[in-house]
Amino acid sequence: MAEVKGKFITLACMLMQDVPDAQAKADELLEDETGCTHTELDPEDFYDTKLFDRVVKIYISTKPDPKEAIINLGKRIYPTQKRTVGFPDSLKTPIDFMKFEAEGFQESHTGDDIIPRKILKEADNEITMYAQAPGYDENIYIGVWLGILEMNGITTGEVENLGEHTYRIHW
Repeated sequence: MAEVKGKFITLACMLMQDVPDAQAKADELLEDETGCTHTELDPEDFYDTKLFDRVVKIYISTKPDPKEAIINLGKRIYPTQKRTVGFPDSLKTPIDFMKFEAEGFQESHTGDDIIPRKILKEADNEITMYAQAPGYDENIYIGVWLGILEMNGITTGEVENLGEHTYRIHW
């Protein structure tokens, strides 16, 4: 069974602040499954990715464009990482951050069915990565990578889905 850290479930719930009924629905689901609301989840403990997916589906049901909502959630992942556990000082370039994300994916997930990221190509201002999601929408990765670029002051980045869980990130 694939699991993800609680801080990402909490983040999805926090993005529902403007829709209290949806946030309450997510909290009810979390209480039924874990005995905790989103504010009580252990941010560094692991929870079933299927539960994360169900919370994300509640979140996107409140938005007019579900894909854009998932991308927005993804964009907030690395700022959450920065706030909760920080980054090593060695991260200087967007490529450094992309490699760190590929490695960090393994630390944010657990389970036998977690497939590690694989960097397929690396060049100046570009990286191509194999990234398969363990039980939730892969569009979240588009947001993660765009968010990393934005943290590095790059607002013109793009992520292309090349198919078969393969993405080209360039700026």
